[in-house]
Amino acid sequence: MSSDEHSDGIEDLKDLMALYKQEEKPPATNQRKPYVPKASKAKNLNYVEVPMEKVLFGDRERFLKNLAASVKGRPVLDEDDEEREQKSDDDGPGKKRKAAWSDSDDEDLQVGDVKKPTKHTGPLNHLRKDKSYKEYLTARFQRTQNQPKWAEKRVKEDDDDLSSDEELLRTVGFIDRKARRIDLPEKTLNFKRVKDLNRASYAEGRVSSVQFHPSSTAALVAGENSVATIYTVDGQKNEKLHSMRFKKFPLLCARIAPCGTKAFFGSMKKHYYAYDLLEATETKLVLPSNIHSMHRFEVSPCGKFIVTAGKYGAIHLLTANTNELLHSFKQEGEVRGLCWSGDSRKVLVCGSSSNVSVLSLRQNLIEHSFLDDGCINGQCIQLAPNQRLLATGSNEGVVNIYDYDTVFASAMPQPEKRFMNLRTAISDLQFNHSSELLAMSSKEAPNAMKLAHFPSATIYSNFPMQTDNVGFVTSMAFSPHSSFVAFATKGKRVPLYRLKYYKNY
Repeated sequence: MSSDEHSDGIEDLKDLMALYKQEEKPPATNQRKPYVPKASKAKNLNYVEVPMEKVLFGDRERFLKNLAASVKGRPVLDEDDEEREQKSDDDGPGKKRKAAWSDSDDEDLQVGDVKKPTKHTGPLNHLRKDKSYKEYLTARFQRTQNQPKWAEKRVKEDDDDLSSDEELLRTVGFIDRKARRIDLPEKTLNFKRVKDLNRASYAEGRVSSVQFHPSSTAALVAGENSVATIYTVDGQKNEKLHSMRFKKFPLLCARIAPCGTKAFFGSMKKHYYAYDLLEATETKLVLPSNIHSMHRFEVSPCGKFIVTAGKYGAIHLLTANTNELLHSFKQEGEVRGLCWSGDSRKVLVCGSSSNVSVLSLRQNLIEHSFLDDGCINGQCIQLAPNQRLLATGSNEGVVNIYDYDTVFASAMPQPEKRFMNLRTAISDLQFNHSSELLAMSSKEAPNAMKLAHFPSATIYSNFPMQTDNVGFVTSMAFSPHSSFVAFATKGKRVPLYRLKYYKNY
């Protein structure tokens, strides 16, 4: 806009303002009076006619201010708008929210006024009687619970910082988005024990295996009563979906194929069963002549191979579809633990000796062997889903954590961390889907199970709770997104726990 046009606009504005500031003329005598109902006249109510320009443009002063500001290019705020703007500035990022309600008595209340010694608690010498009771409750809550999400201060992202793709993913719910990382606490865990997984029947007898379905909210429980059952997983009812009975075939190991449509069951017999979960049909498969049992086996992540432990340190590789023997390996000592690498090209084996063997399926030989530090008799081995952490458990109750990439560089690698919280032989090790949790258990003692956090490599002190009567844990399993963790025991029960940090099944 040129200077001449700007000056002309200001002159026109001044004329308009002068005209608008003139006092209103009294209404003409022949003008109609506003209609007032008779009932209102009887009550002597005062009615005031509001001018139309006030309804449309507001008060005269505010209208003139806004009109003047529109010429200068800056909006004018009234008192209410200024108060709202000031309030929004106070609630900005980094500012502490003002409490909605406060009680002055909370500041004067001390721990000694509330906590009294009883016959159940005994003397409370470990508490400071002069400490504020409010601070005591706050510290206790923070030790056991995380800050709830509704109490977190969320900072609204700027629209300029979001690309068009990010904006689309933020608004459209059905489009797949990147998984959000969950920051777990390092010392205490927020969990809840829910109903037993097999509470609908308890028909499996001594439970030997438990495994969650990879894509459905269901789990497979197998036991030595020759019965395997599929249950729904909700933590409340855990209803029974289907039951499978194998005559004179105690189930010692059961695995669901990664595709989720087939399950394999093994025992101390010369045969094993493949069960089609979609058609509910079983197939009896006779093992090759040099394989005497299938009591310990693992299915490859690609679903094409099965590796099973044989006698005298033998490891046999079978095809999952045709039951064909591809190759047999031999290591020193009896095979105790098996696990696959993520690409299905390697098998890691630990045995009754202190060595860990790495089998190469491409070369059909033992590619590497290293000494498990401080181990005399190995029991189990597990590789994390992120292919970075390798956990080994020994008969002495020690769990070693290795960097998976460094074990190939030496015959005697040093572990990154040692867990010696369990005093009896380690029976099972399991990582969750994000490799943030490691579950370890021993079947030689009751309630002998622990959860470790990574990358801090610390043990959760509040898991399991002292009041939990879990029993002798033989094996464990995490649900596909770690919402649940189940423990198979020597008894008939399968205790189930809900981890509240994970929302998906």
